[in-house]
Amino acid sequence: MSLLLGAVSCDSVLDEQPISEIGTENFWNSNADAEAGVAAIYDAFQSTYSEKYFYWGEFRSDNFVAGGNPNNDNIEIVTQSLTEDNGTLKWNLFYQIINRANSAIKNIPTISGYDKNLLAEAYALRAYVYFDAVRVWGAVPLFVEPTKSIDDAFKPKTDGDTILNDVVLADLKEAERLMEASNRDFRFSRASIFCLKAEINMYLQNYTEARKALYDMIAVGGHDLVNTPDDWIDLFYNNPSTNSNLGGRGKIQEGDELIFSIRYNASEDRDNPGVTRANRSGIMSLFFAGVPLYSISPVLERKWQDKFPIDSAGWVDKYPNVKPFIERQVEYLDENGEVKDSIAPVYGDWRYFACREGGYQSFGSRAIGEARMSKWQETNYDRNNDDTDIVIYRYAGMLLLLAEAENQLDNQTVALDLVNQVRRARVLPEVTEAEFGDTKEARENYILDERQLELLGEAKRWWDLRRTKKAIEVLNPILDTIPGATQLNEQRLLFPIHIDHLTENPNLTQTLGY
Repeated sequence: MSLLLGAVSCDSVLDEQPISEIGTENFWNSNADAEAGVAAIYDAFQSTYSEKYFYWGEFRSDNFVAGGNPNNDNIEIVTQSLTEDNGTLKWNLFYQIINRANSAIKNIPTISGYDKNLLAEAYALRAYVYFDAVRVWGAVPLFVEPTKSIDDAFKPKTDGDTILNDVVLADLKEAERLMEASNRDFRFSRASIFCLKAEINMYLQNYTEARKALYDMIAVGGHDLVNTPDDWIDLFYNNPSTNSNLGGRGKIQEGDELIFSIRYNASEDRDNPGVTRANRSGIMSLFFAGVPLYSISPVLERKWQDKFPIDSAGWVDKYPNVKPFIERQVEYLDENGEVKDSIAPVYGDWRYFACREGGYQSFGSRAIGEARMSKWQETNYDRNNDDTDIVIYRYAGMLLLLAEAENQLDNQTVALDLVNQVRRARVLPEVTEAEFGDTKEARENYILDERQLELLGEAKRWWDLRRTKKAIEVLNPILDTIPGATQLNEQRLLFPIHIDHLTENPNLTQTLGY
């Protein structure tokens, strides 16, 4: 399928083999062909987003700092000092997704009795990818037809607003019209199309449209908040049993909150044969390798502890009428010097300990700012076998996005109720009106904090800061404390274009500010 649909090498978008050179008359003749063609788009989706999903949406935020084993690319990301040869900027695989989607969109309608869901998926995938392209680079070359010759690759950039309005929103409208499947965890469905529609409209500050899309998603049904810490942990859990972790339960990653994820399976054939980690997740290598590339930010840790104190005095002072939900067994010496067991409450937000290396049982074994993020894994194993799914849309995140939309539309009571729906499901103290804030901006900041804690490591925080125009005010004070960091300005909120692409295509110009 890679050869039939135009695979792209790891070095250049110009290496792709156009489908026209292969002969479309020998393909796209049946729904089985269409199914294989759309599967190939998802294959490229897996390879492209494996690590870049997090480089683009997570590590430029205030969630993480450089870990114990960063390379220059990693350091540039967290210090906002991006240069045009940073490897995370390459878009060659990005255009592999687009070219395969373009082939599907052009050819599926020629099949007699074609499956509308397959065409809807191709439109949704192209919309998702171009939306990310606009968020990352602002303006990029626009391809809406399969590549026919090498000359077609030398396009100038198209303005991001044009791409969003003329392609992304139009594609999404077609996807919504065509899609019949209500819910599918690993493929676009009506529910996940509404999630994408909401994200795009929030980015465009079309709050009424975003609100409608989110209520449409809820009306589809089939998703709900999980209500216990164990069920929340199982949304992400992927710890195989190893010599260092005999209690590993393997891959779980199940639950009613999961709307759409990128699926990985270690037994699948490689989309790019011979490439060691093609079609493998990048989660363990980024978050929990033996010496991590990134560690949880001390700024975030202190914010979390301030919101949910981890000591009994602080907790009782802030939440005098709320008993912590989690308890743990502790040992103590009785009056005779004998070791006894007792049960003690765990103060703080249990999600904090679920995400922090060592959990509450060994809190303090890693200093603040040096802990790995263990939301998915706390087992080291061969990264070539990492099949951890990447969660794209989750019900809790969508409810908090809806709270943000309702707040923008001056429906603060509804917004507060949505925040508290998530708080109740997490068995955490509910938010009072006074805490929530008496201005729209204060409430927005509160909701953004709730999203930051709930969605840590899910590549939403940078886009939240960008979308609400808070990246500069949140990050520049932090960057002031990091030696060698670069202060953000409006131009540097985008990413630069990689030098290889500028060399390949003389019609491109570098992103302003770089």
